[in-house]
Amino acid sequence: MKKLITIAVIVLLAASVLGYVYVNSSRKEPEIQYIAVPVEKGTLRAEINSTGTIRPRVEVQVGSQVSGTIKKLFADFESVVKKDQLIALIDPDTYKAKVNQARANLLSAKANLAKSEVTFADQMRTLRRKEELIRKNSISQQEFDTAQANADAARAQVDVSKATVAQMEANLEEAEVNLAHTRIVAPVDGVVIARNMDVGQTVTASFQTPLLFRIAEDLTVMQVYASVDEADIGRVRVGQEAVFSVPAFPDEFFTASVMQIRNDPLIQQNVVTYNVILDVKNDNLKLRPGMTASVRINLSEVHDALMVPDQAFRFSPKVERPDLPLLNPGERRLWKLEANNRIRPVSVRVGTIGSERTQIFSDELKAGDRVVVEAVAAKKKTGPDLRLRF
Repeated sequence: MKKLITIAVIVLLAASVLGYVYVNSSRKEPEIQYIAVPVEKGTLRAEINSTGTIRPRVEVQVGSQVSGTIKKLFADFESVVKKDQLIALIDPDTYKAKVNQARANLLSAKANLAKSEVTFADQMRTLRRKEELIRKNSISQQEFDTAQANADAARAQVDVSKATVAQMEANLEEAEVNLAHTRIVAPVDGVVIARNMDVGQTVTASFQTPLLFRIAEDLTVMQVYASVDEADIGRVRVGQEAVFSVPAFPDEFFTASVMQIRNDPLIQQNVVTYNVILDVKNDNLKLRPGMTASVRINLSEVHDALMVPDQAFRFSPKVERPDLPLLNPGERRLWKLEANNRIRPVSVRVGTIGSERTQIFSDELKAGDRVVVEAVAAKKKTGPDLRLRF
């Protein structure tokens, strides 16, 4: 029995040792694997992507300066109009009555002026007779002073009547202007792109000018209002070329050029953008006001450029390398993948920056060399595969 117990203990100990060796021999140890991309050589375009809205180059909003009821409309959507052409009429009857009333008031004022001038002439004749009599001591000084005061009052009344005539003339002119404003005319040659009123609708111009029409002067020349982020606005210049597409024609690209960079920022949720205005020809009238444009502004173009993905500049090994050389101003560091999964730091100078790739200058890199963009942890077996067999 003791021998059996001893043998069992020995077997258990041997099994424990063999199990420990098996577990440790099959343990997987981590190994770093590098994901690399080749350095490419070709044409690099630096561009800015943005979205914008298509608008007419010149758009005029036509309103009314007077209140009233729309009596007639002489233009509708898509109507081609000429400058000074009648496009709407506000009921003029009320304003005609005001003109007649103002004209009557003017005639009354002129009659009062004539009456005042007659009275003044009469008072002046009386004053001259009193002057002769006062020199002969035929009348009292009080009677002469009364004649003088009457003449002065008559002269003042003439001035008052003249002022009243001027006021009535101004009132008549205002009434005639308001009557003329009942005729809504086109301020420019163009196409009506919006009509906001119907016949019989009341126009109220008390606090603000009501909008009746929107007229685009020339739809063959359009503009794109593109919103450019503040981080990119410094690279935009007047005259740069751009291309854009619209959802209505997704497979067609339209060319444009930067016409203006506006300094009026738009701030929404702490994001600052600026309006960049692009000119585009629209001879075939495919582009319509209000369309959404996906814009690509071409900043520069470089041929035969060595370039790497932007992700390559963001890679850095997790293990610190105290022996790394310092970078000079304007330089950045890449990691070149060499044989046996080894990496080596390479200093490069940066040129043109594209949307996804960046031009580099380096004597240590050429087209086809591979630079690291990411590191992943792999595992491998480092010991023998021991198995217990019974």
